[in-house]
Amino acid sequence: MCHQRNWDKFEDSYRTMQFTNGDHCWNGPNRSVKVKLRCGLKNEVTDIDEPSRCEYLAFLSTPALCLEEKLKELQDKLEMMNREQPQDHDEL
Repeated sequence: MCHQRNWDKFEDSYRTMQFTNGDHCWNGPNRSVKVKLRCGLKNEVTDIDEPSRCEYLAFLSTPALCLEEKLKELQDKLEMMNREQPQDHDEL
């Protein structure tokens, strides 16, 4: 995406990270990104958007933000979804 030169701050009780002064956009501002952290089963970027020119918003899931009960709930839900998947399928 771009090289972010400055990590500015955390916001929202450490659930949002702000990075600024990234690579310069052609005919525009330097790139910046806000990374919103949320509870999830694994560390992964789940979505990226560009709400304004050269300003990005990314969502990162991580178990580090989950309360133990919520993590167990997500694991149970994932196991249930896997059990509901048909084991055999016909090829098209």
